[in-house]
Amino acid sequence: MSWLARLLRRAPSLDEARNDGLALAMDWGEQWLSPIQERLRQHHRSLGTSELDRINDECQGAMRLGHEAVHAFIRDGEPALLVESLDPILRAKYPWVSDANMQRLFQQGLYYATKAGGPARDKV
Repeated sequence: MSWLARLLRRAPSLDEARNDGLALAMDWGEQWLSPIQERLRQHHRSLGTSELDRINDECQGAMRLGHEAVHAFIRDGEPALLVESLDPILRAKYPWVSDANMQRLFQQGLYYATKAGGPARDKV
């Protein structure tokens, strides 16, 4: 990338970094439930260690709340399981969550609630 392109490139907002972090936190496979700081640093080099730690905590919290809310919907017999049911619960605490991440979080929550017996837990 030329020096001019780097100079003119817009720095991502904190909400964009949070959503990138949430997407990383929801990754399947080896990285599942792993801290996201190093992977997020690759995409957002301007973030410092304390910012990366805070974003990791926020993303893990958003993911946990989303999964637990969907599990509660199923446990309590929610008549219509729609992402719109999760939206106000999650956005009350994490208003930065994008629509795409909201949908993905809802789908993961459904998977864990119906296939795996409940919300995902942190690695031990």
